[in-house]
Amino acid sequence: MHHRNFNLLSWVMIAGLSLGGVLAQQVPAQQVPDILISYPETILYNGKVITVDDRLSRVQALAIRDGKFLMVGSNSEVLKLAGPQTRQIDLQGKSVIPGLIDTHLHQVHLEESKKPRMGGVRLSLSLKDKESGMQELKKIVELFEPGEWVGVKGSRNKVYYTLTRHDLDSVTPQNPVFIVNSSQEVVANSLALKMARLPEDTPGLMRDPETGEPTGLLTRWAAGIITYEHTPWPDIEEVIPRQIAELKKYNSVGLTTIAAKVAGLAFSVYKEIWKQGELTIRLRLAHEFLRQNPNAEAYLKRLGSFDDFGDELLKIVGATVHPVDGASGDGASLTFEPQIRQRPTDPFGSYGEIKWSKGEDWDEADKTRTEAYNIILANRYGWSVTSMHSQGDRGSNILLKTYLQAHREKSIKGRRFGIDHGLMQTPENIQLMKDLEVIPSVAAKYLFIGTPDNLIYRYGADRVYGMTPVRTLIQAGLKPAAEADVSIPYGAPLWNLEKFVTRADESGRVWNSSESVDRMTALTMYTKWAARYSGDEDIIGSIEVGKLADLVVLDGDFDAVPDDQISELPIVYTLMGGKFVFDRAVDPVAAPPASTGE
Repeated sequence: MHHRNFNLLSWVMIAGLSLGGVLAQQVPAQQVPDILISYPETILYNGKVITVDDRLSRVQALAIRDGKFLMVGSNSEVLKLAGPQTRQIDLQGKSVIPGLIDTHLHQVHLEESKKPRMGGVRLSLSLKDKESGMQELKKIVELFEPGEWVGVKGSRNKVYYTLTRHDLDSVTPQNPVFIVNSSQEVVANSLALKMARLPEDTPGLMRDPETGEPTGLLTRWAAGIITYEHTPWPDIEEVIPRQIAELKKYNSVGLTTIAAKVAGLAFSVYKEIWKQGELTIRLRLAHEFLRQNPNAEAYLKRLGSFDDFGDELLKIVGATVHPVDGASGDGASLTFEPQIRQRPTDPFGSYGEIKWSKGEDWDEADKTRTEAYNIILANRYGWSVTSMHSQGDRGSNILLKTYLQAHREKSIKGRRFGIDHGLMQTPENIQLMKDLEVIPSVAAKYLFIGTPDNLIYRYGADRVYGMTPVRTLIQAGLKPAAEADVSIPYGAPLWNLEKFVTRADESGRVWNSSESVDRMTALTMYTKWAARYSGDEDIIGSIEVGKLADLVVLDGDFDAVPDDQISELPIVYTLMGGKFVFDRAVDPVAAPPASTGE
């Protein structure tokens, strides 16, 4: 009996399906409601689509619907999907690559806010000598109303470190004023020190050894309080249009995603751009709220964890703290071996600069007042730590050993802890990255913008020869992401990609070809491996069905162009989520790098 009921039900279902098929044939396709059928918005065909999938496939065409790749395949397969409103673009043999991703780009640092009355004056000092520097400062401060806070950028040289609050007081009596250099060290005048209300025991509040009075020089937490809490907050609405225009410049060089560290102002600006629907680049942001913060645990408890919070356009991917060391260009990279020579203006010792208190001996210090402990706390409260500047091999070692200490309390594996720049490394550092699953982000600029003559002067040609060891990282089993660490024009991904392949500086010298990579590896560093850096490998980084439709169309054959001409491939279109965010025919193009070679 049960068997007869089953058969009867089956016949009823079959009859219903048959009747439905007949009715469907009687209804013209154009009368089917839009809610039931959706054609692709865009089809690109007759090209070379370099997918960067696991097989590094090449196909002819792709279709995009609802911001994602609907189909990737042959011309005949893809063109069948076209509807009456589908935009069809004949690539005529052009190459298509995934949207390019930069994992450490200065673009997200906001431009200086220029008030109309200031006439566009740049708020920075050359500091060639103390007297001329103070006269420059006086002219800048005169542009502000009495009582306004004034933050000015200084130059990182010996003159800067001779300044005291009394020097600033002589030309800035009515305004709280501070001069900050690239490492967030600050010289403040007396009024700024008074208004900042720094606690007497604030680490980094430097004092005269004889009088005990503050000198005006602030480092570490004291510098952080001034720069983060007293830097003037501009009108965000005035900043937004400039930042939207800057993002468009980066679309013109093929960028669809940027990862970088941001402070509160930058995050607020980008949040507003995101709310307005004007973001043309995906942003993966490491927040600086723990950088130079003497009350890290209190902030973490108040804020909670926003790690990996956001959407496909705007996402927080972690927190960042103050870097361990400085830059190689002025001899501030912290190294195990000393520099062979220094320049007269260098303010640091021959081993470079350590910005962290106690360095690798942080566990012997007051844990609540160390940069390394802020990393421990971040991990404890559920934050990844990323966008960490580290250039010297000893600086990297200190950072990685801090990650190891954090890991012993709570595993950091698989949580996208990052270490950026990768100029100098040691076998121990590379092994620590591998063991802890730390993701390295590597820059080309240090060796290849201009010529590395400054590095040769400081470190010697043999040490320069071993810098930026990209292939060594890969052979060790790591998957380094690519970064520019500099704005346009040298922020263009194709320029940096070319340098990873050729390792030629702009005078034509090749630095250690054994560390070069082939172009597909370099492209993978700027796409699939870069997506891993922010935990986005499942949605971006390759051209595959279901992933977000981020891509770049190149006017040429990416596979065939000579190595030293990769950067010259013109970009025709950049698409982000299927939207045309750059069209060479109508949008302005960022200027290419000007050669500094002979």
